[in-house]
Amino acid sequence: MSKKTILLIDDQPVMGILLKSKLENDFNVEIKHNGQEAITWIMEGNIPDGVVLDLNMPEMNGVEFIREVRKFNYFDKVPLIVLSGEEGVNSRIEAFQEGADDFLIKPFNPAELTVRINRFFDRYNFHQK
Repeated sequence: MSKKTILLIDDQPVMGILLKSKLENDFNVEIKHNGQEAITWIMEGNIPDGVVLDLNMPEMNGVEFIREVRKFNYFDKVPLIVLSGEEGVNSRIEAFQEGADDFLIKPFNPAELTVRINRFFDRYNFHQK
C-alpha cells in the first residue's frame, strides 16, 4: 500500500522541516509556506490525502485556506488539521466553523499529530467499506 500524502502548510521553515522529519516515515509530505502557495499547488492537479496547516500565515491564513478548499467537493473527505500557538477559544471556533476537522495547540507532540492523522484515515476507510 502506498503512503498517503500530507500537505503541510506553515510559514516557518524550521517548523516545516521538523514536522516533515517526524511525518515522513508514515506519509509523503509536501511543504508549502502559505495558503496561497498551497492553493496553487492544488490547482495544478495535486490532491493531498490530508492537510496540516498553521493558522497564522502571510498572504492567505489558515482560516482563509480552509474556507477556499472546502468549496471543492473533492475536499469533503480530506481531513484538515490546524496547528496554532493561539490558545484562545475564538480561533478554534472560527477554524471549526469554516471546516477544520481538528485543532492542536503548539507546542504539541508530533506523535500525537501522527495518531490524529491516522485516526481520520482509519475512519474514512471504515466508512468506505
